Amino acid sequence: MFRDKIVSALREKGSLTTQEIYAMFPDMNPNTVSWHLHEELGKGTVVRKSHGTYVLSSWIPMQEERFGNIPDLSRKAHEALEKSGFEFYLSGLDCMNGLGFKVDGSYPVIVCTKTHLVKDVQLFLMREFDLAITENEFNLLDDPSVRSRIQFVVLSASDFALQKDGFAYAEKGFVDLYYAVTRLEYPLPVSELPHVLSLIKPNAFRFRRATKDRGLSNELNFLLSYNKEFVKAFADFI
Repeated sequence: MFRDKIVSALREKGSLTTQEIYAMFPDMNPNTVSWHLHEELGKGTVVRKSHGTYVLSSWIPMQEERFGNIPDLSRKAHEALEKSGFEFYLSGLDCMNGLGFKVDGSYPVIVCTKTHLVKDVQLFLMREFDLAITENEFNLLDDPSVRSRIQFVVLSASDFALQKDGFAYAEKGFVDLYYAVTRLEYPLPVSELPHVLSLIKPNAFRFRRATKDRGLSNELNFLLSYNKEFVKAFADFI
């Protein structure tokens, strides 16, 4: 795969010139290589260091870096799910630790999986760890004693290009976090969400793709181009 090969080469060499990238794909038409390279620039996988030279974007930490910046429960859940064979990735706050800020405290782990696997993953997490809820179990939130025990939130996802090594990209992490906070009473103040968004500096391509996957395009895509003064003024009327 073009993306995996170029990411691996950039991690090894640090930077690549346009000609070096062409040479990596001798069986591919140069115009096709250029198209793929343009796609990865748009997605934010790579960035231009200078004219004709590319480096890996700083937002792709190695898996080992992730494990050093997430809570113990999240790490254990990731390891267990990886061994289980389920298609999954962690989302929400676990995808932001180490990317410019440190999230302290204990929060439910947000897990994304294929729609047809949601119940299976939920039952697996409950057998291995503790209470897990899905996005359709709003009724459980009415009981404070149950709500306080929730350790996992399992969400459906279809676009697995929005993750790497079992962790959502920051844009998808934010969108899923927003959904959990505004729909599932996730224990994070809504007022913290703008601060989180400002820290991740979202890539427009991935953000729109993430909102589409979560079904929040109409609700969230305006955030990419909102006028701060208008939003502040509008807030006075609601």
